[in-house]
Amino acid sequence: MGAKTLPDRTVLQARRDRQLRAELMEERDVQYALKKVDELSSGYGFVSRRSLLTGALRLTRGMAPEVADSLAHCRDVLGFTTPVEVYVRPEPVFNAGAIRNPGGGPHIIVISSRLLEVFTPEELRFVIGHEMGHMAFDHFGIPMPATAAVEDMAGQMVTRYNALRLYLWCRSAEITADRVGLVCAGDPVAAASGFFKLASGLSSPRIVTDLEAYATQVESLASAPEARSKPRHDDDTLDCFSTHPYSPLRVRAVVAFSKSRTYRSITGQGEDGYSDDEVEAIVERDLSLMEPGYLEEKNDESQLMRRMLYCAGISVAAANGTIEDSEMRALKTLLGPDDTWGPPNVEAARAELEQKFDAANQVPFARRAQLVQHLTIVAAADGSVDQYELGEMGRIAWRLGVDPSVIEQTLQAAAHPMD
Repeated sequence: MGAKTLPDRTVLQARRDRQLRAELMEERDVQYALKKVDELSSGYGFVSRRSLLTGALRLTRGMAPEVADSLAHCRDVLGFTTPVEVYVRPEPVFNAGAIRNPGGGPHIIVISSRLLEVFTPEELRFVIGHEMGHMAFDHFGIPMPATAAVEDMAGQMVTRYNALRLYLWCRSAEITADRVGLVCAGDPVAAASGFFKLASGLSSPRIVTDLEAYATQVESLASAPEARSKPRHDDDTLDCFSTHPYSPLRVRAVVAFSKSRTYRSITGQGEDGYSDDEVEAIVERDLSLMEPGYLEEKNDESQLMRRMLYCAGISVAAANGTIEDSEMRALKTLLGPDDTWGPPNVEAARAELEQKFDAANQVPFARRAQLVQHLTIVAAADGSVDQYELGEMGRIAWRLGVDPSVIEQTLQAAAHPMD
C-alpha cells in the first residue's frame, strides 16, 4: 500500500479541535467533571474488552488478512506504536467505534459484520484510520458526552456555555479523525463513498453515489429536529448537543482537505491547493450550522429573534388546536433556562409575532432561516408534524422571506442521521 510515516501528524488536526481542547482543559468546571467521570468509569476499559471477548470475534491475521493489512498500514502512516485489537460484532448495520483501555492494555476497534462484508479495501482503511485518529490524538482524554453531562449533588457540573463548547470540540475532533482516515485511505472518493454508505445504508451496485449532490445537502442543514417516534431527552433535539457533525458536512470537509496543499504534499501530488486557513474556514463555516447562534448571543438582534422564536413557536405548536407539553419543553430547551416568559397565551403571541415581522426582516437571512429550522424542532417534539403545523411554519417562513421548502428539507435531513 506504499505506507509512508508522517513526519508530523499534527498537520492533520483541525484547528478547532486543537484550540478548543486547550481552552477547555483550562476550565475549572471541566477539570472537576473529568475527575468525576474518571471516578465513575474506573475499570470500564477492562470490562469492555472482556465483554467483547465473550460477545464478539477478535480478528487475527489468519482470519482477516485484509483487516490486518489495513490496520498495519494505518499504524505505519501515523507512527502509532500502542497495541490495537480489532473485533467484529454481529450487527446488520454499518457501524464502527474505538475504545481506549485505561489500564494500559491494547486499544480496541470494533467493526460491525455488515460493514466488514460490504466496504471496499479503501473504504475499510478510511474507517480504521478514522478510529485510529481518535487514538493518535487522544480524543478519549475528554470522554463525551459524559463530561458535558456528569452531575454531582449540585446538578450538572459543567456550565451550559462550556457544555456547548465541549460538543463543538467533539464535532471538531471528528473532522480530525476523518482527515486521518482520508490519509490512510489515500482516496477522497473512497472516504466520501464510505460516508454515503454509512448515512444511507445502501450498498447495491445499482446505486450510483453522487458525492457532489450529497455534499450540497449541507446547504439545507441547520439545527434540525429528530422526527422521532420515541421520546428522548430534550437536549437531544438540538444539534448543538450532538457529538458528530452531519454526514454531508463531513463529506465536504473531507473533499476540501483533499484539495489542500497539506494533503497534496503528504500524498506526493504537488504543493498547490487550498491553504490551511482556507480549509479551516470552510470547515468552521459549516460547523457553525450546528451551533446555537442567536440562541446564545446577548445583543438586541438576538433578543429580537429569541422573542420571535418564542411567539412563532407558540403559534406553530397551537396550529392544530392543542399545545403539547413536549412542544413547550422543546421550545424552552431552545431558549434556555434564563427565559421565563410565563404560560403560553396563543392570541397574544400571534399578535406580537405579526408586529415583529418587519423588524425581523432586517436581520441577516441566515438568522431568519435558522429560526424557521428551529421551529421544526418544536413541531416535531411530539413525534409528528401535521398539516396544520406545516402550514403555519410555511406562513411564517414566507413572512420572513425564507423559502418554505427549507422546512421539508430540514425535516428530511434530520430523519436520516449518521453514527
